[in-house]
Amino acid sequence: MTQDNKSQIRLVQIEPVKRSGAESVDGSEVAIDLPALSDREIYRRKAYIGFRKIIGFFYTKHSYGAVRRWVLAKILPDRILYRWKPYQRGGCNRCGLCCKIVFRCPFFYEDENTTACLIYTSPKHAPPPCVVYPIDPTDLAEVQREVSPAPCPFYFEGQPEHPTTWGAIKAEIRAEFGKRVDKLKEAFFVRAKRRLA
Repeated sequence: MTQDNKSQIRLVQIEPVKRSGAESVDGSEVAIDLPALSDREIYRRKAYIGFRKIIGFFYTKHSYGAVRRWVLAKILPDRILYRWKPYQRGGCNRCGLCCKIVFRCPFFYEDENTTACLIYTSPKHAPPPCVVYPIDPTDLAEVQREVSPAPCPFYFEGQPEHPTTWGAIKAEIRAEFGKRVDKLKEAFFVRAKRRLA
């Protein structure tokens, strides 16, 4: 993957940024004009993505990883979902390769100076898998396999007490069960003391 130094690509996720080095005649920076999407257009593009992911089950492993990211981002509590974030290092280099793995995401915007994700211009529509990426090393390895040889700069140093998702869920259930047992024991002993008194 070769790029000219003068036309480096940057990926904008939350807010559109200003062009690097692009200035108007009076010296002020020129803002990127991203096309506004209506709710109808957003839902149409999301339906297309869903269709492509379903078709992808027949010819790529990435669709399984995408479904895994979506399910984990939707159902896991934040304590489990974000348990790897303190160990995450590196940052997005704004290349946009993860947006073009199996197919080019319809929300991916690219011009000669920059790239952007149009879905982030509407905060209520930001997809959870994109917001929390990478969830864990498994997630990162799955995407890294697809974009190689261009390396994704995210990596992890160390690991949480319960590195696997299932291990973290079991530990959370045990902790919650332990709290409930302690409450029952406390209530039982209070009731027993009242009877003896």
